[in-house]
Amino acid sequence: MGTPNLPGSPFLPFIVSLFAVLAASSGALCLLALQGQFSWLWGLLSTGAALLAAGAAWRHWRQLMQQMRQAQVVGVTGPITQAITQAIDKGEKPPAQALRLLEAAFEQSGAAILITDGLDRIVMMNPAFMELSGHPLDTMLGQNAELMGMAPLRGTHLPELEQVLREGRRWSGESSLTTAQGDQLALWLNVSVVRDERQRVTHHCRVFQDVNPLKEQLRAMADQARHDSLTGLPNRRAFGEHLFKAMARTRRYPKTLAIMCVDLDGFKGVNDRHGHHVGDELLIQVARRLQACMRTTDIVCRMGGDEFMLILEGAGTTQDVQRMGTRVLTCLSEAYAIEGHHITVTPSIGAVMHDGKEPDTHLIERADAAMYAAKNGGKGRLVMSIPPQDPPQDAKAVA
Repeated sequence: MGTPNLPGSPFLPFIVSLFAVLAASSGALCLLALQGQFSWLWGLLSTGAALLAAGAAWRHWRQLMQQMRQAQVVGVTGPITQAITQAIDKGEKPPAQALRLLEAAFEQSGAAILITDGLDRIVMMNPAFMELSGHPLDTMLGQNAELMGMAPLRGTHLPELEQVLREGRRWSGESSLTTAQGDQLALWLNVSVVRDERQRVTHHCRVFQDVNPLKEQLRAMADQARHDSLTGLPNRRAFGEHLFKAMARTRRYPKTLAIMCVDLDGFKGVNDRHGHHVGDELLIQVARRLQACMRTTDIVCRMGGDEFMLILEGAGTTQDVQRMGTRVLTCLSEAYAIEGHHITVTPSIGAVMHDGKEPDTHLIERADAAMYAAKNGGKGRLVMSIPPQDPPQDAKAVA
């Protein structure tokens, strides 16, 4: 256990300070979008923090009560902390049941809680912290927090921490913890201080929250937002990001860059004749064929509907791009077997070479115009557009 037995322990103020520590964890709870669900807890927090005082031991209960009464007030009250306050006001011992409840809450908290003295030496921790750090209690007590794998409470390591604590606020931000096994954990940290009646810092409270599952979820959501849910290909948003980076690399390292706009001919008719579920399966198979016939360095994106965009870095010469476009044309024009149906669609492809100067919007517009030129020229063909000063050339590659 991370706390000694009650009552009468010299660590009693730390138990009473539980709610100050738990209050400090509110930043992480906000990050997890749960603040609204925990609003009832605030009524229980601050008087417990208000009762915290510095000191090593007390000769008798009245001296303890006096020191706790002189500690800095943090906020509001709740029924448990009110009972303790009333007992102190009357010169009585705080109710044992209330103290046991505070101790149990400290011990059972899922957040890893560590309390250090004014010199940042460890004086108390809860089981969640011991499990997180991998250090047993007896090896941690009395040790400097920095030497036990935590970031020191300095602005050089935790930006703006000193200023925030001087202003009487709680510091929240990302930090790291090195475990007993040598692993470095990225965690969300809340830090608060306890002061005596002279405003001297007597203790520091650290509350660690593991937000890595949340960060993984956010990364997964961001990844989903950049990919087409049907085909799994990068979507329109991701296409813009990929193209921007490809154009930047082309300017830095001289090499050619081309893009292709691919639109299926007669796709609406497939939906009308066979249903949208068959149309969806057709799009999935088209996406697979595009990935199979392109180079591993090329990027295939679905822009929406039956329109796809291809990014070809290091595309080579105009003739090389035409050959790749013809291969795409042939590959996509072969019949598709879907639910017993043999479906044939052809693509209209507009391909353009980047001149190294034009913006991405202009490049996309030229590819789109070349694709429509292919449709207007009879569909099922590739139109290769060279730099703007020259008119588009029809490659006359018909399936």
